[in-house]
Amino acid sequence: MMQLDDRGAMAFGRLDQFLQPYYAADLATGRVTPEEALRLLEHFFAKITVTHDVQNIALGGVRPQDGADATNALSHLILEACRRVGRPGGNCTARVHRNTPRDFLRKCAEVIRSGVGYPAMFNDEIEIPALAELGYPLEDARDYAFAGCIEVFIPGRMAPWADGRFNLLQCVDLALRRGVDGVRGARLGPDTGEPADFEGFYGAWRTQMRFRLALHVERLNARKREFDARAWECAAPLMSALTADCIARGLDLNDGGARFPANHGIAGMGIGVTADSLAAVKRFVYERGRFTLAELRRMLDANFAGFERERRLLLTEAPKYGNGDDEVDALAARATLDFGRECLRYRTPRGGSYWGLMAANVSNIPAGREVGASPDGRFALQPLSDAASPTFGRDLAGLTGVIRSVSRLPYRVCPGGNVVNVKLHPSAVAGDRGLDALASLIRAAFDMGAVQLQFNTVDRRVLEEARAHPEEHRSLVVRVSGFSSHFVSLDRAVQEDILARTEYR
Repeated sequence: MMQLDDRGAMAFGRLDQFLQPYYAADLATGRVTPEEALRLLEHFFAKITVTHDVQNIALGGVRPQDGADATNALSHLILEACRRVGRPGGNCTARVHRNTPRDFLRKCAEVIRSGVGYPAMFNDEIEIPALAELGYPLEDARDYAFAGCIEVFIPGRMAPWADGRFNLLQCVDLALRRGVDGVRGARLGPDTGEPADFEGFYGAWRTQMRFRLALHVERLNARKREFDARAWECAAPLMSALTADCIARGLDLNDGGARFPANHGIAGMGIGVTADSLAAVKRFVYERGRFTLAELRRMLDANFAGFERERRLLLTEAPKYGNGDDEVDALAARATLDFGRECLRYRTPRGGSYWGLMAANVSNIPAGREVGASPDGRFALQPLSDAASPTFGRDLAGLTGVIRSVSRLPYRVCPGGNVVNVKLHPSAVAGDRGLDALASLIRAAFDMGAVQLQFNTVDRRVLEEARAHPEEHRSLVVRVSGFSSHFVSLDRAVQEDILARTEYR
């Protein structure tokens, strides 16, 4: 019905919670067996994959009324149906908390191992307190789900979600160039001068970020006010009838009827490459005095042509996010904190919040074309690092190093949704030992403070063969960012970005 009404990227919400009473009643009266219920769920998954829309289903988590574990038999059946269908389209996210049963984590690992890219894993211990701190009643905070890819949403009580992208690395470039864009030469930010020390340089980055973010929000709010003035043209009677308080208020959900106003997510792209660049400036300009800012700009302007030795120095001797290094991880956390807090300062015209995300979808690729060479050693116009993940190829301390780094970001100030992409070689999840290892990895990462993990388990060689012979691999599924897709249907630049991800064995 939602598709017929042209309403895409819906949050189905917590399917295992609202269907469980019907499933239990049907079992009790003999109307259905578990095997028949599984077949119905398989048909359901097959149906929602037909349109390739991102219809997100949340599983597990806690009960709204008392915070007790909410996983049930239907949670497992839905995961099994997802594994058996094994097609992209739709989406599935498992919520995890400190009392999540081990068998549920292991079932999630089994489905992940199948290669479908589902479920993404999300940490209740971070997200629920973050929502409560923002003023949502605890019962509603405990009942959160996801719209589209990874965007946090309170289903049935909130107006529709929207989001956009923000280039964090571009703010490093503007800090280096006193507010002038290094690709086009246009003034995009204020003149922040030639900082005398690293604190001054970081302050210049923060100033550029705040200036660009204020412009970003100003443009968004202007468009939202135009939309609000025409809300009657975008009336959604079906969605409004299914959203709390619209009927009581006599208002469409696009016209202020929903219990909670819509929030707008601002995806901070490239925290990995941003932290790496800040760390390189800190080490080689301000600590060691190896380059002046003017000399660094010359190298970047030349895209490192004639400066290969210097580029290797920046690449290999400055610390890199993704290796559990305290210094660069602290810079990543500091930048995330400043960005997330700055987003939360703003409100939409209808009173919703602007929420930070550490995410990118596939926009890290075009965002990279907006930025010239950067101090971390990245060449001009190359993709940014993906979401909250490290820059691919810079994570040299293994998967445990990655987990240490990504667990240090202050995700509570970025409540809109976050992404960490992990690429595992099939051998890493083989057999019972592999399933146990993956379940333990998820548990350990979330205990340390990570908020989201999603996995690819397709051998790099298979991906390379699929690119060379797409006609033989039309059914190959990969996790792209907040969604899964057939690999051969992706743009070549996206395929290359997936291939570039570090593969852990």
